[in-house]
Amino acid sequence: MVGIDIVDIARIGRALERHGERFLEKVLAPSEIARARAIRRPQEYLAGRFAAKEAFMKASGRRLTWTEIEVLSEEGRPYIVYRGKRYDDVSISHERSYAVSVVIREDIKGKEGVAL
Repeated sequence: MVGIDIVDIARIGRALERHGERFLEKVLAPSEIARARAIRRPQEYLAGRFAAKEAFMKASGRRLTWTEIEVLSEEGRPYIVYRGKRYDDVSISHERSYAVSVVIREDIKGKEGVAL
């Protein structure tokens, strides 16, 4: 199954200003919070992670717990860890105002019972 999401970076910035730590703790895993604090432009990073988590939920076909979906990267390539399992089919892109993500979950079966 495929999931896609697009996020307005400014909207994430406003949520961060308004809710601060509470927003971070609701949406991000501890490793993601640490990374967001260590980079120069955290709003872009947060928007990309938010989009990837939403795309993962859409590919999963159900609402999941935000903090259980951990978006990490290795050599510049994002991947997701959810309940101990790694998912590599993740793409995140940023443009001036938006972050977008696509996630493919080949382990989720389609209506005909065939893995997509």
